[in-house]
Amino acid sequence: MLVNSSFAQKFARGFTLIEILVVMLVIGIAVGVIGFSFSASNSYYSANAYAQRIAQRIEMARDRAIQSNSEWGMFVDEGDYRFANFDPINGEWFDYTSKPFNSEKTKYTLNFKVTVEDYPGQVDSDDEELPDLIFFSSGEVSPFELDLNIDELPGATWKFQSDGFSQVRAQQIDNSL
Repeated sequence: MLVNSSFAQKFARGFTLIEILVVMLVIGIAVGVIGFSFSASNSYYSANAYAQRIAQRIEMARDRAIQSNSEWGMFVDEGDYRFANFDPINGEWFDYTSKPFNSEKTKYTLNFKVTVEDYPGQVDSDDEELPDLIFFSSGEVSPFELDLNIDELPGATWKFQSDGFSQVRAQQIDNSL
């Protein structure tokens, strides 16, 4: 059986090498643009996850104070934080560095700023030995507001706050508006 060659040429068309290369170039550019946008937003997702873990650690310290019937605290430095528990026998705060209360290392440059509200019965002291936040065995926490700024992510701030009774959550605030 012989097939008419003009008929075969009419229905047996394919793609040229140039057409295939152009399509591959367009797909490559699209993948690159999409990949770049994911990597840029990935930094915000990982920073947000870091802030959420801090809020969870604060709540866990509050729970641990209730469960152990002892006072816990959180020291906040400009670039780091640490938890401590109070030893009533020695009258000292001891750093608690076991998981999950150990300070998590991150690739970001962190800037913390804590503001503790005045409340009745607060000890007025400039003593460096007292934690910035105190978690009482009754379940209360000293009323506070804690801001977290990350140098590598300008315009984004995470705020942690409590009136002394409410649960602490990390709330992202966009400063670029």
